[in-house]
Amino acid sequence: MKRITLMLLLLALGLPLQAQTKPSVADLFWLSGCWQGRQGTAVIEEIWSKPAGTTMLGLGRTVRNNRTVSFEFMQFREQNGTLAFLPQPQGGAQVTFPLKQSTVAKFTFENLNHDYPQRVSYERKGGQLLASIEGTEKGKFSRQEFVMRKVRCN
Repeated sequence: MKRITLMLLLLALGLPLQAQTKPSVADLFWLSGCWQGRQGTAVIEEIWSKPAGTTMLGLGRTVRNNRTVSFEFMQFREQNGTLAFLPQPQGGAQVTFPLKQSTVAKFTFENLNHDYPQRVSYERKGGQLLASIEGTEKGKFSRQEFVMRKVRCN
């Protein structure tokens, strides 16, 4: 009983999952569903499938003034013994961001060879999702955050 209590305490403190188990797509179950946020006049949406078959599939879209200004196909996939984030911005070439660090509530993926961003994070903060991208672009550090809340899927 003491061991279970200690494990629950460690998880509650947000200690890295790697210390207990190897992270898998199933650890991102909380991301399943529809998310929406605003950035200025733009509406940002992400829709994520449930984890199955070592993958989660996602679709992102940004709409401004009734026009889709960007979209992205995405997936979380277990490959080569690790969890990875694989986005396809504007439906282009797929990029692989292997998992760099994780806790129960935050997953950070990194690809230092990518032009921008080099890091992508998904973090659960209460009932909100904080997605962020960051890295060096044209010699300057840049970070963008996208705050979303879970919404009903139509």
